Amino acid sequence: MRINKLTDYGIVVMTEIATMKSDTVHTAKEISHRTKIPLPTVTRLLKTLSNGGLLDSQRGSQGGYSLSESASTISVASIIESIEGPIALTECSTNECSCSYESNCNVELPWQKINNTVKSALEKISLAEMIQDKPNNELVNLSMNYGDIT
Repeated sequence: MRINKLTDYGIVVMTEIATMKSDTVHTAKEISHRTKIPLPTVTRLLKTLSNGGLLDSQRGSQGGYSLSESASTISVASIIESIEGPIALTECSTNECSCSYESNCNVELPWQKINNTVKSALEKISLAEMIQDKPNNELVNLSMNYGDIT
């Protein structure tokens, strides 16, 4: 599973806004400058995220964008869904499956279980958690120590 680049940028934009002053609106130009994401892409994302209810927008010379809710109540899943639509790892992960093999398929229910597990995990990660400094000891050690080879 891989989210697309635009969604990745959307998460970057949202985390950047979450680190900025919450009582101020922020312009697309300011966010583009801070994230190094091209202005047209940031503008598109801000409109999409605003239409998805995750950002409030103000028009005018003093206009800009701000989080519509606290960073602790916005989930990574909601950001992904506002840009890509419902989280579905496979076509049969949703109720709208139109697969020609559906009537003889043995993996539809397991895929739905996997999809629900992934979606649930993404719903449990808040925007606030994305911006927290985490100590390295919370990360899984992936080193491959084969002992002392001489």
